[in-house]
Amino acid sequence: MISTKLISHGDVAAFIVDGTGTLLGRITLNGIVRGTFQSCSLGYWVGAADNGPGVATAAVGSILRLVFGALGLHRIQAETLLHNVRSQRILEHNGFVRIGMAPNYLKIAGAWQDFNLYQIVQNDGGKLQSARSRIS
Repeated sequence: MISTKLISHGDVAAFIVDGTGTLLGRITLNGIVRGTFQSCSLGYWVGAADNGPGVATAAVGSILRLVFGALGLHRIQAETLLHNVRSQRILEHNGFVRIGMAPNYLKIAGAWQDFNLYQIVQNDGGKLQSARSRIS
């Protein structure tokens, strides 16, 4: 189950909870840009105890409906550390496409890290349709 709320400056935080209301993780949509861009950036985490059973995959799928439905955005971008294969699989399972690698993209643990860049756009046709059918 996903519980969403609007936070500062129009960003959206979605809290990933199970049937009992226990917090499992969080998804954040930030950098929401309107106008000609209609885009946002996606970030997420799931607690170590809940990694693996498809929690993040389902949550990302749910947030796609919010972004392309209620928010009416055109594009979502997400980034992963190069070695974070699990997160890359989550994005790809939901229809995201790797669009490149950004060297020295973010400072993590005191060092500038390279990141893979992913995106999904509303008119990706089959990619988005297949992702939607898996999460419906």
